[in-house]
Amino acid sequence: MAEHLRGWIVLVTMALLAMAQAAWAEPVRLKDLVSVRGVRSNYLNGFGLVVGLKGTGDTKKSIVTNKAVANMLTRMGMKINAEEVVAGNMAAVMVTADLPAFHRIGETIDAKVSVIGDAKSLAGGTLILTPLRAGNSEIYAVAQGAVVVGQASGAGAQVLTVARVPGGATVEKEFVPNFAPNGHITLSLNSPDFTTGSNIAETLNQNLRGFYAEALDPASVDVRVQEMFAGRLVEFVAEIEKMTTDSDLRAVVVLNERTGTVVMGKNVMIDPIAISHGDLSIRVGEKGKASKDAKGKVVVPVGTVGDLIETMNALGVKPTDLVGILQAIHAAGALKAELKFM
Repeated sequence: MAEHLRGWIVLVTMALLAMAQAAWAEPVRLKDLVSVRGVRSNYLNGFGLVVGLKGTGDTKKSIVTNKAVANMLTRMGMKINAEEVVAGNMAAVMVTADLPAFHRIGETIDAKVSVIGDAKSLAGGTLILTPLRAGNSEIYAVAQGAVVVGQASGAGAQVLTVARVPGGATVEKEFVPNFAPNGHITLSLNSPDFTTGSNIAETLNQNLRGFYAEALDPASVDVRVQEMFAGRLVEFVAEIEKMTTDSDLRAVVVLNERTGTVVMGKNVMIDPIAISHGDLSIRVGEKGKASKDAKGKVVVPVGTVGDLIETMNALGVKPTDLVGILQAIHAAGALKAELKFM
């Protein structure tokens, strides 16, 4: 009877702990945790010419520029050889753009222009009409317009061979991805995690009142479109994005050794451990108050990274020493988090 009672007490305690953890966790919108697979941008690129440069364009040595100008003028009805091209006021460039999904014909996007030859500056130039193609070699946009390097004159700019044409690319073909094939939508987690994926599937099934979602793997959740939203996929995705769930991601501590910056969650734990670093002797997890004696012995009573950093900063420990200490703790296996370096 006593053993049976003890078992019930353990179960109740575990349930209360789970409820407490759920209460402490802050719900996160699904919109911030996932993206809809298939809804992506489309990269475009094309070869173009920038004209009107003030003697800062490609030199005569740039054979590509000479041939490109000769071909352009020939298409305009003026027969000319590459040797007859006057260099210096034009430059061969690679034009790139990022076409967002669902952009319509006639809308404009920014274009980026980068020098191919030996031009020194694109400031003050004009990009000539340039077709922009996707990976399937089809033209999705055309670009043309004034090139802007920093300011229009390039004053104060550090790099003069890369510029932008704001709103200079016009969409000629729409990119409309099919994100719900066979009536199913796949949600891709921004940070793959088994627990978070399971939480998302459970949240979807609870809110949709049925078995509509299934976690396929740590990175994706399959969702069947509700019958009531047939033909209204935008509304269905909008409803999904409003839902909230608990995000349970892996603990991570990020270190920047150059600046001594440390970024981590508030409750990243450290096992009780003793560390000797230079003239410091550090003990994490000991009873008592945070202190540092004349011999350099530092006591950190609570075993979290936040407590360690707060204590070390209060005692005047250098950031470079703190980074080295965290590296040593991680190497010893006492840091209960993944360590990343910037």
